[in-house]
Amino acid sequence: MTKWTQKKEFGNFYVEQSEDNSSICLLTLNDNENKFNNVNLKHWNDALDYVESIEDVSCLVVTATSPKFFSTGLDLDWVMSVERPVFAGFIKGFQTLLARLLVFPMPTVVAINGHAFAGGAMCAMAFDFRVMKEDRGFFCLPEIDIHIPLTPGMDIILQSKITNKILYRDVVLLGKRFGGKEAAKLQLVDFAEKDELSKAVEIAEKVFSKGKDRHTYGALKREMFRNQTTVLRAGEFGESNKIQSKL
Repeated sequence: MTKWTQKKEFGNFYVEQSEDNSSICLLTLNDNENKFNNVNLKHWNDALDYVESIEDVSCLVVTATSPKFFSTGLDLDWVMSVERPVFAGFIKGFQTLLARLLVFPMPTVVAINGHAFAGGAMCAMAFDFRVMKEDRGFFCLPEIDIHIPLTPGMDIILQSKITNKILYRDVVLLGKRFGGKEAAKLQLVDFAEKDELSKAVEIAEKVFSKGKDRHTYGALKREMFRNQTTVLRAGEFGESNKIQSKL
């Protein structure tokens, strides 16, 4: 089992380095359902800034502590409590975070320990490698059932990683739930394991050397996802009338 050290806290999140391989950082989400609001959005970005500031780090692993949740997406109670300009800025900030994760200049591995719903599923898809717990939690985009259309940025990050059009249809238009084993079979995730974090670290040990040249690794991802990051950072709401009504 990997031991971690040099703990640095960002609100309820924290970053540590592997004692065995200081090139690998672990960002742990420790806020129960890890919903996205302006507070946690800042913690995400502060933690990523810190990881990038450590010169010898060349791979990022992300997981969560909850026995049930990786992230259940946007904090809808908070969203409904804020003024329209705050909400608009938040959505743009959330999409900018997705873009940042998509082209983060080192290998990224997510250990999905529980439910990854809505924005949590989008976040998971932004990583280079995904490992899901085999017997707990679902990957799901329930927007069809909660009557919240996707923005162009939210949609394009799914399109960038779900290349099977039938699967993409079922994810977006049916809001289908996928357990770990099915998600791995359909290549929504790379692996489904009982110990998802250990598998994520195993992957990190294999790929961390690729991130030693952050310039090249980041440049390759920026070219791979040029169109996607352009749409995400534009912050447009498109056909998302439900979200527009809040504005």
